[in-house]
Amino acid sequence: MKQIFIKWAKTEEYRYKVKQAKKIIEEVIKEYKPYIAFSGGKDSTCLLHLVLQFDPDILVWHWDYGKYMPREFEKEIIENVRKIGAKNLRVDTSMAYKWKDKVFYKTFFGKIQKELAKEYDAVFVGLRKEESIHRRERIKVQRSLGIIKEFWPLQDWSWRDVWAYIFSNNLPYHSAYDKYIPLLGWNNTRFATFFDPEFDTFGASNIDGLLLWGWKNVKMEKTFK
Repeated sequence: MKQIFIKWAKTEEYRYKVKQAKKIIEEVIKEYKPYIAFSGGKDSTCLLHLVLQFDPDILVWHWDYGKYMPREFEKEIIENVRKIGAKNLRVDTSMAYKWKDKVFYKTFFGKIQKELAKEYDAVFVGLRKEESIHRRERIKVQRSLGIIKEFWPLQDWSWRDVWAYIFSNNLPYHSAYDKYIPLLGWNNTRFATFFDPEFDTFGASNIDGLLLWGWKNVKMEKTFK
């Protein structure tokens, strides 16, 4: 499949999308002072590589899901950020995180984003219209989730474009994809399936229970160090 994606990277359609993404990034950097949100997934991997070409010192912000993310997976996320070339990384987390209590949203939008807004007025986010109806509608109406204006340079990219960019640029991507792709496919595998119910339609909950049974069934205090 890698060679197929590399061939796709030579098509006019793909090249046009990359050109448009770069145009958005360049215009935003000229008009705003942005930072970039990095999840560790394939979309943010592409976005980070693109943005760093225009601003090597841009702030890269990452949320650590703590005990809800295997520690070895989180370590790999940080390693990949460095390999891609980020110099200015900020990582936030919360020991009290519980999905039902939505501590992430309370912590980020209630505190962290307010802090960021003192210095930044824009954020690059790796959302794509193809991912879900919810995201497609949000992009359509240009709705940012918080007080900082969001920009989505990859909004028109397909999953094929994403993998083509990763392989044609020889970028590091999270090894979790290699575990999930054989079961879910290249087009359905999403790194966010560990904790994001938006992607339960892809069988995330059931698959996680199979591939990461050991992590799911050990005491949380042992996984969060």
